[in-house]
Amino acid sequence: MWDVPFDLFFILVIWVSRSQQYSITGQNYLINTRKCKIPNIPTYSPDLNLTRDPKVECTNFQTLLTYTTIENHQAKLHINYEAVAKYFGTPYSLKCCYSYIYRNGSEDYPDVGVMASRCKEFFHSRVLNHDLVWVSCSRVPELSFDDIVYQNVHQVITVPPEIEEKAEKLRQSTIKRPISVMMIVIDSISRLNFYRTMPLTRNFVTSNGFYEFKGYNKVADNTFPNAMAFLSGLTLHEANSICRPSEVDGLMNCPLLWYKYRDSGYATAYAEDWAPIGTFNYMKKGFRDKPTDYYYKPYMDAITYLKCLNQDTMPFCAGPETQGDRILNLAKGFATTLRNIPYFGVFWMNTFSHNYITSPMSMDLNVRDFFQALKNSSVLNESVVILLSDHGIRFGDIINTTRGFYELRLPMHYISLPQWFKREFPVEVRNFEENTKKLTSNFDLYMTLQHVLKMSVANYTVSPVRACPHCRSFFEKIPERSCVEAGIPSIWCTCNVNFNGLIYDKLNASYIMK
Repeated sequence: MWDVPFDLFFILVIWVSRSQQYSITGQNYLINTRKCKIPNIPTYSPDLNLTRDPKVECTNFQTLLTYTTIENHQAKLHINYEAVAKYFGTPYSLKCCYSYIYRNGSEDYPDVGVMASRCKEFFHSRVLNHDLVWVSCSRVPELSFDDIVYQNVHQVITVPPEIEEKAEKLRQSTIKRPISVMMIVIDSISRLNFYRTMPLTRNFVTSNGFYEFKGYNKVADNTFPNAMAFLSGLTLHEANSICRPSEVDGLMNCPLLWYKYRDSGYATAYAEDWAPIGTFNYMKKGFRDKPTDYYYKPYMDAITYLKCLNQDTMPFCAGPETQGDRILNLAKGFATTLRNIPYFGVFWMNTFSHNYITSPMSMDLNVRDFFQALKNSSVLNESVVILLSDHGIRFGDIINTTRGFYELRLPMHYISLPQWFKREFPVEVRNFEENTKKLTSNFDLYMTLQHVLKMSVANYTVSPVRACPHCRSFFEKIPERSCVEAGIPSIWCTCNVNFNGLIYDKLNASYIMK
């Protein structure tokens, strides 16, 4: 009898009972090293049901009735009278008012809640003195709640003097070119489900130089511990002990990467849709003080008061716009507005991917167009852009299949490096390219994001991962290694299990010689 740890034995028993099998040959592996073999299972199979209902339309208006502009760091709110005339007969069929929205949490939940100023009527345009504004329009002659036909919330992005001053100090303190980083996270999408449900986006990123990390393996079950792994280098146990997310003020003492970037002179941002289930708010206290320079939780709280339309049991629409589009617009606006300022931004989406395997189809075109806009505005030529998921799908029948075992554990992960970076760091880029073929984890991504900071600022000291002393930056040489050496607990490991001189093939539920 083999001396098998209980959790590995449990996995063995489960996979012996699987009825769905795939033919795996020696050449058909995502990762094929002495210490780790991850099968390259087919993208499609007959048992996958990918039919879905039509996409929900958030509004009958093809053009929003209000919009904002920014000139010389000054934001303005405008009424689109051409659109008003199109939908209501004449340009002056509506009266509109605006309110400023402010963060307004409670003592126990300081990161939840907003308050609004009195709604003031305006015509044509209005200079804004605050970055978050609510707009309400009703038919003339009355401006009354009962006759409201349009409501929206606008978040504007400007560069206040303190951000410019911080960036200037950074530029003066180093001879290096600071490397900006944008992270786009789409929750619960496996590598293969990204292929299936977002082919337009996948085709764009693969055609525009993004590197795919096919052996990127999650390290924990759900969102919070996987996010903490790449944002702080902490395990769930360490995060609960050090960061105390269930206590008010606990997260303010957490060693999150955006604090390190912010303290180094970067402008930082964090936005996440579906506010009630946010990574740092679901069953947690969130942040008493805003954790980043640009913090969009109040915006996400404000849009919950708009009319909501669900899709696949998720709050897809918030007023006339999808929640996902609002996050994408924030990311695009942040990157383009701060074009000449080093930044680190995390933009997270849940509302079109979290619950069902087919849901991401609804936003494929939108996400593809977002990346096209980043290319057109030269963001891809200037910044490191990361597209990833925290884990694969965690719900539905698929998780009870052999395929589901791998799709749960192998999230999508793509990274784009700007051309100037490739010229300046050729050795690091060669290592990076080789590491796309290696087993990697969230902890490696944490080391990578620190490596970027080390390459950008003077005297930055990289913090090691206590739970994974063998974890490395993608820009360093990563050797062949096992899940244990990559910080991946055995229950989440997708490598064929190696023990007692044998390799356990999870797909075919059998042992083969090394």
